[in-house]
Amino acid sequence: MKVLKKQRLSERVAGEIKNYIKQKDLKKGDRLPPADTLITMLGIGRSSLREALQLLETQGFIEVLNGKGIFVKEVKPFSIQTTLDIENEKEFLLEALDVRMAIEGKAVDLAVEKATQKDIDEMDFHLQEYRKYIQSGERRKANKADAQFHHALYRAAKNALLLSIIDSVSDTFNEFFNEPFGVHDIFDKSFPYHQTLLTAIKNKDLKSAREAFTNLMASVKTSIMEV
Repeated sequence: MKVLKKQRLSERVAGEIKNYIKQKDLKKGDRLPPADTLITMLGIGRSSLREALQLLETQGFIEVLNGKGIFVKEVKPFSIQTTLDIENEKEFLLEALDVRMAIEGKAVDLAVEKATQKDIDEMDFHLQEYRKYIQSGERRKANKADAQFHHALYRAAKNALLLSIIDSVSDTFNEFFNEPFGVHDIFDKSFPYHQTLLTAIKNKDLKSAREAFTNLMASVKTSIMEV
């Protein structure tokens, strides 16, 4: 049996919207409830709904017309997929990686300039936890420590607007720490670059920090491509 991948929240939301269309027997051209109503009905955030609608629009099920509403575009064959296939997941992660490189790359630049000793100690703590859990084979804890390292890096940038942008795409970024493709240790090869990055931030060495971050992202990209 193949490993079942944990679904993104946006995928679950997309599935609920598909179910709603089927249950209400909506046809092509019918209007769905407004975004604010869907948010209330599903108990989710605006960013999660936005990602779900983008997914459904990409799949050809709905059409979002600015100022007019959300409309059913196609209801056949309506075979509801609970997860994206591997090729689509690769495409999603590679696109998400491009966004992550742009946003997190700026966070690295700011962290080199603004990180306090407390920030550095926090990143170091999570990095040591990451190392420990890799060595002990505790994969979920290792992935959590990896995520916490990066979130500590974002906070070290000392930029509230940047943090709010990262928060708006948090569902997407979290996919890098949620065992994509069902592979527990997919990004472990990038671990050494985390240490190099932290050392560069500690030394306020912008050039070395950018180089370490580039190498880290290249390692992540290679791991995705090799699946």
